[in-house]
Formats: sequence, C-alpha cells, structure tokens
Amino acid sequence: MEQNAFIMDAIAGVIYLVVGVRLYLLSRRTRQAPEHFIALAFLCWGLGYALYDIPYLFTAGDQSIAPYFAYTSVLAFNLGNVGFALFTKEVFRKQQRWAGWLVVAIAVCLVLGSAGSAWVGDWEQVDPLANPGYWLQTLGGLAPLVWMGVEGLAHYGSARKRLKIGLCAPLTCHHFLLWGLAGALWSGLEIVLVIQDFIYLSAGDWSGALGIVNGLLEIVPIGMMWLVFFTPARYRRWIEGAAPA
Repeated sequence: MEQNAFIMDAIAGVIYLVVGVRLYLLSRRTRQAPEHFIALAFLCWGLGYALYDIPYLFTAGDQSIAPYFAYTSVLAFNLGNVGFALFTKEVFRKQQRWAGWLVVAIAVCLVLGSAGSAWVGDWEQVDPLANPGYWLQTLGGLAPLVWMGVEGLAHYGSARKRLKIGLCAPLTCHHFLLWGLAGALWSGLEIVLVIQDFIYLSAGDWSGALGIVNGLLEIVPIGMMWLVFFTPARYRRWIEGAAPA
C-alpha cells in the first residue's frame, strides 16, 4: 500500500472508531434507532480499516496482506454500509415502504458483490475489469451515500423555506445541510476510489495524491456528523445567531 494512502486510511479508521464509540454511548442514552444505526456504520467502517491496515504494519515493502484480512475488511465495510442505509431510512423515509426495499436491494448488491469477488479471487476488490462483483460492491457502497446526500439537500431546501416563516429551527435546517454535504462528499470518495483502482491497474501502483484526497473526503464528513450529533454550544449559538429574523 502507498504510504500516503496508508496514513490517511489509518487516521480515518481511528476517527471512525472514536466517533463510533461516542455515537454508541449516545444511542444507549437516547434509545433511538438512527443513533444505533449510525453508530453501527461508524464502528464497522473503523473495524474495516483496522482489519485492512494493521496487517500492513507487519509486511515488508509492497507485500500483500493475507486474503482473509482483506476479505473480512470488506465484510465489515459492507455491514457498515447496510447500517448507514438503515440510518438514512430511519431519518428521512421511516414510513415509506420503498425505502425498506431500497435497503434490501443495497444489502443484496453488497452480498453478491463480495461473493463474486471471492469467487474470482479479487479479495481486496481492486480489479474493476476482471471482477464483475466489483461493480455490485461499488453500487451497494455508493447508493446509501448518494441517498443521504440527496435526502439531506432536498430537506435542506424545504427547511430553508420554512425557516423564513418561522416553521423550522435554524439548527435543524443546518443539520439537513450537513447531512446532505456529508453524503455528497462520501459519494465523491467512492468515485475517487474507483478512479484509483483503474490507475492501479494501469500503473501498477497507488496514487499518493489520490490517497490524500481519499482521506480528506473521508474525514471531513465525519466532522460534519460530529457537528450534527454533538453540536458544540458555541457553534449552536453561531448558527442560531446567523439565522434570518
């Protein structure tokens, strides 16, 4: 693994685990489904990075890690993606039947994608040309992120109109914006990862610059989620003070 990519992955993994633990403790207090599902997503994503990155500490040079580490990492990410889809459903479309079926479709894509990758021996899922399961996996990982981005920005647009006539709290409106932007940035991350895999196939090495971009596209949305669930008092006052009278 390229050094820049390894460092950014490791940082993102640690942050996911730290925030995931905080979200889990929050879910224990609130006993609300959204907090449970977002905590599951963050903890699984952090575990996925740990399973993939920690073995590289004990390898030399460009030596690959054992397949079962890479594959269990993929399975952890998949579970996190399903948890994230359930989070989006609970927050935005709890009563809509189609949203439940969308979660099922995402889970099916992830299962078939990981199974197909194992079948062809692409344990790390880095070969978009020879691995048909790669695209199912990508679709299953991208869909919940795009879903949250679209829902968040759409609800933000509606909330802004209500805010002007006093029917929406400024902080609630701002939270919709953060959800939408986080979903958009995470969606961009998935697209960059696909580009990075194509570069790896053609050049035989990982792009250091894209490794840094990946890390930023991962870490910035985590910060946005922190602001949503653990809004600092000063930040809250700033948002409420900037709202139109």
